[in-house]
Amino acid sequence: MRDFIRQAVLSVCVLWGGVMAAAVPSAFAAELPPMSDAEKEKIRLIVKEVIREYAATLNEKQGHGAANDIVRDIRQANSSFMRTHGPAYFKPFRDSQHPRATVITCSDSRVHTHALDASPDGDLFMIRNIGNQMATAEGSIEYGVHHLHTPLLLFIGHTACGAIKAAASDYSKESAAIRRELDTIQIPKGEPGLSSIKLNVNSQVRQAMSKFENEVISGRLTVMGAVYDFRNEMARGQGRLNIINVNGETDAAKIAALEMMKEAPARKPVRAMRRPAAKKAQPTEAESEENPAAIKLFQKPAKQTPSH
Repeated sequence: MRDFIRQAVLSVCVLWGGVMAAAVPSAFAAELPPMSDAEKEKIRLIVKEVIREYAATLNEKQGHGAANDIVRDIRQANSSFMRTHGPAYFKPFRDSQHPRATVITCSDSRVHTHALDASPDGDLFMIRNIGNQMATAEGSIEYGVHHLHTPLLLFIGHTACGAIKAAASDYSKESAAIRRELDTIQIPKGEPGLSSIKLNVNSQVRQAMSKFENEVISGRLTVMGAVYDFRNEMARGQGRLNIINVNGETDAAKIAALEMMKEAPARKPVRAMRRPAAKKAQPTEAESEENPAAIKLFQKPAKQTPSH
């Protein structure tokens, strides 16, 4: 046991980086017997647990002050949400989910569901990663299509995408984990702009159509690609969702002529907190003429109670 404790002390010194190890007498280390890999691993786990427990005891002055404010804001927002959303709001999805679309967006903090759906709870099966990719979220996407049976698979890129910018440049100094996710973004080097953003979206649609070929051919699944433009780089309105690909079709005129792109009839507005009957604002006539391919996709039909 004495030897084990001595070896543990040395391991702590090594784990904390050489400075303390230099202070340990060489004679002390030399007299220790060799340890097996299993014993070394046991020491490492003990040391990690001690460090974890120490970190958990840090007081507010030792912690990151900004995190405290953020947590308070999140809790306050959640409390407000609870006050304005009673049991009736959660009833349609309390026991099971039946989303209408599987949506893959970028992890970027400027891209969120309120731009797509006023009440996305139970409605959108959301998947997020850097670059809104198929390759790095294949299992989640497959779950949405094969297990939740969503009829729509939507890939959403966005303007000013950091992942596209990184993939178009030299990212060799990034961590291995980040490099792996950037490696699967297939765009030309030196082209970080809108053309590469669209190219990436079209690439994701193509990959999805290959994987879910039977579903697409049978008409059970529509694969769609879009660009969320919060900078108005596409000159169609700031914050607009621009549809650029439907089942591999990228011609804007042909997309605009599709039945799914026709404007739905207006419905009476209902308060958003009454989710089962919630409706979204209809696009104006001017907006529809400006960009028919961006006409509302997520207008909800009246939901029916699932039979059991």
